[in-house]
Amino acid sequence: MGMLTDAMTRLHGEILSARHARVALRGGLVQRTVERRTRVSALCAGFARDRAGGRRAWFGPALSERQSAEIQPRRGLMAQAGADAPAGPGTHEPAGHVLEAAA
Repeated sequence: MGMLTDAMTRLHGEILSARHARVALRGGLVQRTVERRTRVSALCAGFARDRAGGRRAWFGPALSERQSAEIQPRRGLMAQAGADAPAGPGTHEPAGHVLEAAA
């Protein structure tokens, strides 16, 4: 019985060491996969920026970029006009005052 007990003990130890090696390998694979995904995402983002820059260089700004560029000056003009004009309903002169000035 001593030989059988020794063999079983040795087999148990081999099973445990194989299990620990498998767990360590799996943990390493998971960590490398996360790192690789991060690097690939950064690489894809860089490609997208380069592609957008190339498209802008060849075809000019996109429609949304042109519209937003046009809106900015308009907002400035509206702000300047807003300083001179009344801001909204209820802030204008009463009608009677305008009639008196016209007469």
